[in-house]
Amino acid sequence: MTDQAVETYSGVGRLGVGSCAACKLLWFDRSGSISLTPRAVLGLFQYIGTAAGAAGMPLASTYRCPRCSNTLALTYDLQRSTRFTYWRCANDHGQLFTFNMFLREKNFIRSPTLAELNKLRETVRQISCSQCGGPIDLSKDTACTHCGAPIALIDPDGVAKTVHDLSIRQSSLPRRQPKSKPASRSATRSWTHSSIKGGSTKTKATTISSRLESPPSARLSAQCF
Repeated sequence: MTDQAVETYSGVGRLGVGSCAACKLLWFDRSGSISLTPRAVLGLFQYIGTAAGAAGMPLASTYRCPRCSNTLALTYDLQRSTRFTYWRCANDHGQLFTFNMFLREKNFIRSPTLAELNKLRETVRQISCSQCGGPIDLSKDTACTHCGAPIALIDPDGVAKTVHDLSIRQSSLPRRQPKSKPASRSATRSWTHSSIKGGSTKTKATTISSRLESPPSARLSAQCF
C-alpha cells in the first residue's frame, strides 16, 4: 500500500490515506473520507481511474486495522438515499473502503433502476465484477456471487455533475497560505486477511463500474496493505 497525505477541511489537518491498486482498497485515517475537501475527492477519483487494468482480487473475509491489528467491523451506512458499506476500526483509527464504495459514497456511481437493469439485460448477458473479476450473470444476479459487490452504473451525466459540484465547492473554500511540504514517501503496511476465491471472465458491459480495475503488474498475495 502507498501512503499519502491529502487535504481536508480547515481544523482537521491533512489526512493519511493508504491506497492499494491490486486490492482496490482505500484506507482513511481517523474520521475517514467525510473530511476530504472536494479537491482531495477529485484527486482520488483520478487515481482510481488510472488504476484501470487487469482483473482484481476477491474481497477478503476479514481485514485488520494497520494501526492496532484489531479486526475491522463491516459497517452499513446511508448518505441521503445512497447506501454504502466500509470496514471501520473500533478504536477509531480509520476506515477501509473499496474503490466502488468510495465512488458510490461520492456519487460517481449509482445502483441501476429496475428499468435500466432490464434494458441492460436485453443486450448483455454477463459482466465481470470490478472487485474480484468474477462473472456476474445479469439474467438472475444483481451482485457478484463471489464477493458480494453490487452492480453499479457509471452515469456520464452524473459524473459530470458531481465533478462540477465539487469544483464549485472547492472554489468557495478560503485559500490557504502555501506551506513547504516534505518529500513524498511510499510505505508498505502488513494487512492480514483471509481471501475468498473467485473466478474471472471477459468484461462485456462498459457502462458498469467494472471498468475500474487494477494494473497488470499487480500481484495477489496473502499479505496486502
